[in-house]
Amino acid sequence: MLTVTIWNQITTEFFGRSVYGSYVIENDAIITVKTPRGQKAMQLTGLRPERLAEQLLRELAAVGKA
Repeated sequence: MLTVTIWNQITTEFFGRSVYGSYVIENDAIITVKTPRGQKAMQLTGLRPERLAEQLLRELAAVGKA
């Protein structure tokens, strides 16, 4: 069976600059954010997926990976 993964683009601000990435929700439980320089995943919590993706993207930017 073929599975199609749909990545959603995301942009957020980090210390006055725009940072870009993509995110996907896998198995309705894990959100993964990816940039050209890194990625970070986390279990979905009570936050909306878009807000959680922004948070993960800012965390990647904080360590120079976005």
